[in-house]
Amino acid sequence: MFRILVTCCAICIVQFQMEARAQTAYLQSSQVFADDIAELIIELDSKIPSLYALDTSVLEADFEVLDISSSVSRMFESGDAFHRMRWRIAILPRHSGNLRVPTLRVGDFDTPALTLAVVPRSEESISTGIVRVELEAQPENPYVGQQTRITMRVMHNIPLFEGGLIEPEFPNSDTYRQGPESRYSIVRNGRELEVQEHNLALVAHSHGELRIPPAIYRGRISSGTNLSGSESGAQSRRINRASTELYLNVRPPPDEFSGRHWLPASQLALDVQWDQIADNLQVGDSLGLTLSIEAKGLAAEALPADLLAIDSGRVKIYADQETRSNRFDGQALIARLEQRFVMVITEPGEIHFPALALKWWDVDEETEKVATVNASNWTARAPASDSSSSLSITEPGGTDDRPSQGLLIPSMPVTRSGYVGIVVFLLIAGLLVYVKPVRRYLHGKTRQWLDKHRNRRLLKQACRTGNPALARRALIKWGRARWPCDNINGLYQIETRINSDLMAEELRQLDAALYADRGSDWNGRRLWRLLTAEAGKVSGLRRARERSLPSLYPQRS
Repeated sequence: MFRILVTCCAICIVQFQMEARAQTAYLQSSQVFADDIAELIIELDSKIPSLYALDTSVLEADFEVLDISSSVSRMFESGDAFHRMRWRIAILPRHSGNLRVPTLRVGDFDTPALTLAVVPRSEESISTGIVRVELEAQPENPYVGQQTRITMRVMHNIPLFEGGLIEPEFPNSDTYRQGPESRYSIVRNGRELEVQEHNLALVAHSHGELRIPPAIYRGRISSGTNLSGSESGAQSRRINRASTELYLNVRPPPDEFSGRHWLPASQLALDVQWDQIADNLQVGDSLGLTLSIEAKGLAAEALPADLLAIDSGRVKIYADQETRSNRFDGQALIARLEQRFVMVITEPGEIHFPALALKWWDVDEETEKVATVNASNWTARAPASDSSSSLSITEPGGTDDRPSQGLLIPSMPVTRSGYVGIVVFLLIAGLLVYVKPVRRYLHGKTRQWLDKHRNRRLLKQACRTGNPALARRALIKWGRARWPCDNINGLYQIETRINSDLMAEELRQLDAALYADRGSDWNGRRLWRLLTAEAGKVSGLRRARERSLPSLYPQRS
C-alpha cells in the first residue's frame, strides 16, 4: 500500500513538472520615476500552450493599465520540449510611493504580489530632461458650427524614440486634420527645445461646456541618469507625458441672426459661373451654370445646397449632385461647395434668373452679413420653322402678293397687235400665279436640305471634338427632322424611339457629361458612328418601301 502511494505521488510530481515547469511574475524595474511606465512580466511554462485572458481589474486602484501583449516561444531543456508563455503588462502609476502590485490569476496559478517604488522626479532631472505636451484651442468660446483650431505640441530637449502622440477624443464634435505634423525649434526660459506640432480643426455640434481630455505622449527616452543619479547603468525609460485638459464654452447662434442657414465664418463668398450662352436662344437650348460657395472657418458639410429655385414654366432645371471639400490655408479651414445646374428652355419668352442671397455670421466682427449674386435675364424665341416665306414677286399693276381685283386695261384702240399683247400678258400672269407656289415649295425644300446638311456637319464636329452641349443641340434638331410629327425636345425622347441598347448607352453618357462638373471627358466618336449607321438604316428602309410599291401599269400576261 505504501509503495502504491509513493508511486502515485511520484507520477503526480512528474506530471506537474511536465505540464508547468515554472510560473513567475516580476517587474522590469522595481523603481520608476513618477510619470514613467512600468512593466509587469508574467511567465508560464507548459507542455500545452494556452494564452489565458488576464483579469487586470485588481490593478486599477493604483495603476492605469495601458497595454497587454502576449507571446509563446518553444523551449528545450535537458532534451525535453515545452512552451513558454509570456504576458507583458504596461502599467502607469497613479501616484508616488511604494505601490503594491496584487496577485493575478493565470489559469490555475496565482502570481506573487510585488512592490513598485515610484520616485518623484527631482527638479534637476526635470530641468535637464524636458518632455512636455501642450494643448491649445483658438478660440476657446466658439459658436456652434464654428471652427476651433486645436494645436498639440510635444516639446523636448532630449532624444525621443519608439513613441508617438496620442490625440484626445473629442466628444460631440467633428474634427478635420491639417496635414502632417510640423517640426521646428523654439527657445523657452533660455533653453532650446525641439517641437513636434499637430493641428486640427474642431467643430462642436451643440452649445454648452465641452471638455477636451489631455493629449498624451508615450515613448522612450534616454536621459543619461538612472534613479541613483549616477551615469553608470543608465537605461532608456518608457515615459507618459500628458497635457492639461481644456474646456470650451460653445455659444449658441445669436438672437439677432435672421438667416435660414446658420453659417458662422470669417469670410464667405457666393458665385455663379455661366457656360457660354448663344446669342439667339430658342426653345430646346440649354443654359449651364456652376454655383459655388466658399467659406473660411467653416466645415463644408454646413454649406447649403438648396439656394437655386426658379419658379418658371419656361425652363426645366436639372441639378447635379453637389461636391464638398475642406482644406487648410495654414491657419483656418476652408470649406467649398460646388453644384452644377442645366436649365433647358421649354417655352419661348422672357427667362428670369433670380438674384441669390445667402446670410452668414461674421465671427470676427460679430455681425450678420449677406453674400449675393445678381439676377440675369434672357429672351428665348420659338424654334425656326422648316419652311420660310416665299420670295416677293411683284405682279404687273400691283406692289404686293395679294390677289388683284381685276385687270385695268387702258382705253385704246384694239388692234390685232393689241390682242396679241393682251394674250401674252394673260399667259404671263397665269404662269406667275402657278409658278409662285412652286418656287415657294422649292425654296423651302432647298433651305430644309441646307439646314439638315449644316446640322449634320455641326453634329459630326461636336462628336469628334467632345463638345456635349453642341452635340445635344444638334442631336435634338436631328431628332425633329427624323420625327417631324413629334415634339422632340430632349435626349430621352430620341432614346425611346431608337431600338438600340448601344445608342441608349451613348445618349446616357452624353446626358451625364452635360450635367457633370466642368472638365468632364466626353468622347462622342462612337455616338457619331451609331448615328451614321442609323441614317443608313433609315435610307435602306425607305428604298425597300419604294421597291415594294405596286407598279402603276402592271404588265399583262
